[in-house]
Amino acid sequence: MNYPVLSAIALALFFVSCKNADKNNDSAEAAIVIEEKQKLTDPVFFKTLEGNIGTRPVVMHLLKTEDRMDVNYYYVDQGQTIFLIPDWEKESEDSIYLLEVTNPLHDESPRLVLRILEDGVAGTWSSADKKISYPVDLKVSAADSGWDFTVLNITDSSKYLKFQTDTPMLRTTVTTLVATGQNERVNWLNGQLKKIVDAGNSSLTNLSLPQTVMAIVKKDVEDYQSDADSSLVGVNIQGPHFFLNREYEKRANLIYNRNGYTVVSFFNYAYTGGAHGNYSTSVYCFDADSEKQLSLGDIITIDSSQFQHLLERNYRKQYGIPETTPIEERLFVNRIVPNDNFYFSQGGLGFIYNPYEIASYADGEINIWIPFAELKPYLNPHFAQRMHL
Repeated sequence: MNYPVLSAIALALFFVSCKNADKNNDSAEAAIVIEEKQKLTDPVFFKTLEGNIGTRPVVMHLLKTEDRMDVNYYYVDQGQTIFLIPDWEKESEDSIYLLEVTNPLHDESPRLVLRILEDGVAGTWSSADKKISYPVDLKVSAADSGWDFTVLNITDSSKYLKFQTDTPMLRTTVTTLVATGQNERVNWLNGQLKKIVDAGNSSLTNLSLPQTVMAIVKKDVEDYQSDADSSLVGVNIQGPHFFLNREYEKRANLIYNRNGYTVVSFFNYAYTGGAHGNYSTSVYCFDADSEKQLSLGDIITIDSSQFQHLLERNYRKQYGIPETTPIEERLFVNRIVPNDNFYFSQGGLGFIYNPYEIASYADGEINIWIPFAELKPYLNPHFAQRMHL
């Protein structure tokens, strides 16, 4: 086993031996201290950035963990969250290449090429056809945005060394945001983030958020050898043993952090030896003022048939499905109903349907966005007032 890569910048891990007479408690306890300040020049950081793409103001959430990037942004005058993924075909030591996940109809999408500076990022936005480009100039946000965050990233790996021909391997990583500061609201939000990370595992109940992250990574490594052994039972394969590789990744990022609301995404990926890995994105909306996780009813009150109509109309518009084409020709279902996997930013309400939920794995995540302009008659008055709608 490799030693864990504890790659949160300014994350100090102090392992203090337990001087305990109880022989069953001879493990080390981790007292984890997380410094609040991370710099853009650090290998691991989270920052909210503000500035312009061309002449249009934008807000971007950028999370970097060694070789991983998680980025989204929205135009202030439009408000739709635009999710970005790395462009793996491009590589450079001083630039980040990103593709927008905005065009489900074609393989080509707008792209951003960014350079990380000490106080922000700069670069170029280009249209999918490469005919239009705008400068990107973003600085670290100084706005009062509710909570401030740092990022905790813990990665470990393990090798399966029982073959001479190849070496299957496990890689596991958990990346979570951590709200910074010393007050009850911060403690409450970190408690909510911990519940998301531990996924209801009762053995992790009494641990802090950082300790929970460490425990998950540690258990993945400890279980790998027995997992690989059990996968070989009754199997006569000389090699390669790719089906014994394992990869687990949990990764959080912000989507929105204004007006007393904080919206967080959690990406979860697992490869357990099949033809491909499985992944999902879960989103959570929190109200800092009342210290509660929002339900859909806190945002909107609408008849189910009207909501179905809005979802299907926007799905057809975003995915290029003609009105004459039945929904079930493209999806597993004959109607689209709202789920609990919703998010919002400045300009609207989004719903994420993960692979196999309403469509095939090949279709990927179905992300349906409804502008607040279409929802205005149905918005909860308190929510609309807070969001200045």
